[in-house]
Amino acid sequence: MRLYPGAHRIQSNYGGRNLFQYLLVGERILLVDSGVAATPEGAILPYLEQISVDPQKLEMVITTHPDTDHQGGNASLRRAIPGLTVACGMADKHLVEDPQVLFDQRYNFLRQHHGIGFSPTPTIHAGATCKVDRVFRGGERIRIGSDWELEVLHLPGHSAGHLALYDRVHKCAFVSDAVHGSGCPKADGSMAIPVTYYHLDTYLTTIRQLETLELETLYTGHWPVMQQEEVKDFLADSRRTVDRLDRVILSALKRTGTTGLTLAQLIDEALTEFPEWPVDTSSLAMFSLKGHLDRLEENGKVVINPAAAIYRWTIA
Repeated sequence: MRLYPGAHRIQSNYGGRNLFQYLLVGERILLVDSGVAATPEGAILPYLEQISVDPQKLEMVITTHPDTDHQGGNASLRRAIPGLTVACGMADKHLVEDPQVLFDQRYNFLRQHHGIGFSPTPTIHAGATCKVDRVFRGGERIRIGSDWELEVLHLPGHSAGHLALYDRVHKCAFVSDAVHGSGCPKADGSMAIPVTYYHLDTYLTTIRQLETLELETLYTGHWPVMQQEEVKDFLADSRRTVDRLDRVILSALKRTGTTGLTLAQLIDEALTEFPEWPVDTSSLAMFSLKGHLDRLEENGKVVINPAAAIYRWTIA
């Protein structure tokens, strides 16, 4: 799908959700994200053929953040295009390069003490290991053509090194999963999964940073295209969701007193505030709730009890 001259969106479906990659075609050709392991063969390479672009001219794929559905296609894309440069955020490099590290350190870091996590071994969608050739810190500029330049944004929160691209001329940004509203939708518009940010203070900084940009259109990894007031509403909803989760956690812990609650129990409490989150994917809220609990603990509002096999929190 052509978005504007030189900018294209490649669409497929993963787990009931839309999965978008963005192709930027000028004097240089860049791709934003590679999807899951099957996405290059199933969607990206066929799209290049459809618009008569030689795949070997694709210079770089920028992985916005470490998740199976955004980095899983890197290895198969590299096999098809040997000269391809793979790039990501500096803080995420170790997670993007190795699916096993991704599962160990990102998806399963809560398993031991909180009993929540993923399969211990990467799924087929995660793809194979793939070396990252270049890292970005944010602030770099990528020239696509003589009059077309993109600014690399560092938008942490969902991951420590999450990247986005800002097109100042067209007043748009390709932000992938940097902001979440109140959850990620399915292709049919119903809710698919809860918010999955983790680094809370930097997530709020990311929202503020996007609000300062001259931004008319937002292109994401899974959400529909948003324009003007929709962008403002989405960013405001993202901030409200943070406030709502803080209130849910504190209210639940005050109510339970010295008994306290585990992370899994707090996820159940969050479902009373966000009933649109499907029960079968609610465990993914472990990331955002743990981020909230970490910040509340740092601010002296809650206390963690590590004595039990599964950790519990109480109000301070």
